[in-house]
Amino acid sequence: MKSYEKFIEAHPEVKAWLNNRPEQTRRNFAQSLMRFCKTMKIEPEAWRRLDKFEARDLAWKYVEPKIGEHSTVAKSDLTALKSWFRNLKGELLPLDSARGGKHHIHVRHRKHEIEHIPDKLEMYQIIDMASSLRDKAILLFLFQSGVRVNVLEHITYGHVADQLQEENITLKITGDLDHKLRSRDIPFYYTFLNGEGAETLRRYCKIAHENSKPETPLFYTSGKKPISQGWVWKIVKMCSERAGFNRKTMWTHTIRKAFRKIARQANIDDDDKEQLMGHVLTGSRQAYFDKKDVELIREAYLKCNFTREIPESNHIKMKREIEELQNKVLELESQKQMVVTPQFTEALNQMTKEQLQQLAAGFQKMIEEALKKK
Repeated sequence: MKSYEKFIEAHPEVKAWLNNRPEQTRRNFAQSLMRFCKTMKIEPEAWRRLDKFEARDLAWKYVEPKIGEHSTVAKSDLTALKSWFRNLKGELLPLDSARGGKHHIHVRHRKHEIEHIPDKLEMYQIIDMASSLRDKAILLFLFQSGVRVNVLEHITYGHVADQLQEENITLKITGDLDHKLRSRDIPFYYTFLNGEGAETLRRYCKIAHENSKPETPLFYTSGKKPISQGWVWKIVKMCSERAGFNRKTMWTHTIRKAFRKIARQANIDDDDKEQLMGHVLTGSRQAYFDKKDVELIREAYLKCNFTREIPESNHIKMKREIEELQNKVLELESQKQMVVTPQFTEALNQMTKEQLQQLAAGFQKMIEEALKKK
């Protein structure tokens, strides 16, 4: 058992606080709180029962030295501590964290400066670099549905099993699949798979889920455990590098942004764009998604067009090849008309059975020799 897991088990209140949180959040919050308690030599329960100003000063004393070199870590630690403190009575730590305030932590988002969000053509270049059918299905699933990566950890075969023969696969994303929805007043939202995404998932399930039960993880590892976010991260990094991109400029969430880029360029209602992303609508905290007809949302999704596009150069090549084949057919038809004349047919009728068999054998030999030269 890892140290943070032992820490959780040793403190029932901490365990209750972290219950039902995404695994990554659970681990990060537990590690932040554990390090704080060890450094400041105080138990987690005792700290959050202090006077709010005393608790705030102790938390700031812990994170302030980190701000210079590790501002992101300092902010993450403070976020965990604020959440732990608020969990007791719903009271906030009295931090002056607005810009220019005493407790403001300025974080430079280096990731935003270097991140490359691929367009559709680039995404399919990345997808084509997948080393297995499972990995290709994962990349297409992320790109064509736009779901957050934690959905892949929680979705099961049963969520798609009865739709695998359909052209469009409807995905109802709930808080059980995407844990981030739990804190955003969104009961669920719809997104979809179609075309190559649906077909690849169909082929993958035919092989990987031949005898699976509905509760089997849709994407699993060799040990039949759900694929982790860390493993998906490795797939994205590996395939982006193979496709010729800098692996340091792409992450799993970058694929969700690629989905958003296409959705925002589509000629659909702004509310539908936000719905497909699973976002709360501007100025609304109500359960908007219950009121939208799934067919209308599907129509909006199809207008986004996530299907693979053939480069113009390939179109020209294919058109030329089709024209050459059509000309060849016309040439063969004309040759057939020249060879199969009424006189030739009459001569065949006058031949004996043995002569016809010899003629057929001769033609067969000529055809086989011609095929060998092709």
